[in-house]
Amino acid sequence: MFIKLLSYYINFFFRIHFVEESSVGSRRMVGLTRDIGPFLQASRLFGCGPHVITEEDILITKRGMIYTLLWMSIYLSTCIIGLYLIIVDTELEYKSFLLTFARTSLSYICLFTDAILSIAWNWKIRAAFAQLRNFDRTTRFNERPTKNNNTRRMCLALVLITFLVWFAVGYTSYCCEESAPMFNGITYGMVNAAISMQLLKFVGLSFLLYQRFRRLCEILLFPEDGKIMVLERARMNFRLEEIWWLHCCLSNATQIVNSVYAAPLFFWIISMSFNTLSRLYTINGGDELPTLLLVRESLLISACVGNLFLIIAICHATSSQANDVGKIAFSPLSSVIGKRNFTQFNGPRRDSAVIINVYGVCIIID
Repeated sequence: MFIKLLSYYINFFFRIHFVEESSVGSRRMVGLTRDIGPFLQASRLFGCGPHVITEEDILITKRGMIYTLLWMSIYLSTCIIGLYLIIVDTELEYKSFLLTFARTSLSYICLFTDAILSIAWNWKIRAAFAQLRNFDRTTRFNERPTKNNNTRRMCLALVLITFLVWFAVGYTSYCCEESAPMFNGITYGMVNAAISMQLLKFVGLSFLLYQRFRRLCEILLFPEDGKIMVLERARMNFRLEEIWWLHCCLSNATQIVNSVYAAPLFFWIISMSFNTLSRLYTINGGDELPTLLLVRESLLISACVGNLFLIIAICHATSSQANDVGKIAFSPLSSVIGKRNFTQFNGPRRDSAVIINVYGVCIIID
């Protein structure tokens, strides 16, 4: 049984399409991932993303894969050692033992689930980016005037805040833990920071979808002041069928991202919720806690609540923006017109195109 399982993983490893990182370094995609670059870079730093973003695809490099496997080996070692230390610790009460064991197990399940699925389903992530590229090329999303870097700065600030929070958690764990303080301090900070980077990567991908749904809503609306549209605005008029096709591209990308992150999201929500409730129970348990331990528990609760808030906020914002497309398309202010050649300016012409939606996949038949 073990030999069959080992041969399966070996065959899977060699089926992954690798590229040399040096061959794609000069053609990285700027427009599609520029805003969420800090999320992707931070995720890769902790071994949570062996991907290289290029102009045409998302690829797994050999160097990135080796780097990720090394990090996963470290995480697996800390998982085994951490669970062993919890089991052999005779000073823990039965309830505290169960809570600590469950929290640790859930954290590592979150870490390994996202790492494995992001590699195994890399082709799905590539398919989602292909749908986003179709939308960008049709609507000239990346040809707009250069925007400020506020979004990128906010992403960078969020990454730095996350680092600082988990560094503080690790330091306070080192100061307040009586058993293996150095090991607990390192693992508390490192493992939780890696999980947060995985979560931020999902937030970044969802933000890309949100941006494009918002752009589609902007295309659909006329100026509210009633002034004549400028040429660049006029070029963004589409027929209803074409709006349907654009919305289908984004819906397909959303469905693909959801399929990749369904399991990680489930474990993230379970783990963060359980961590929050169990630590609140510890704080309010009646026993007076040392100051440093109370500070650590408060930081952990704040971090878990913050992660849950990020998940809820980005999912709600993206779904609301997607639902607004249908409302705006049939509103009196809609700019959808009845007769217009698809991508009339600098694009392929499709006359009498029929668009069929088959299980969420758009097929265009001329």
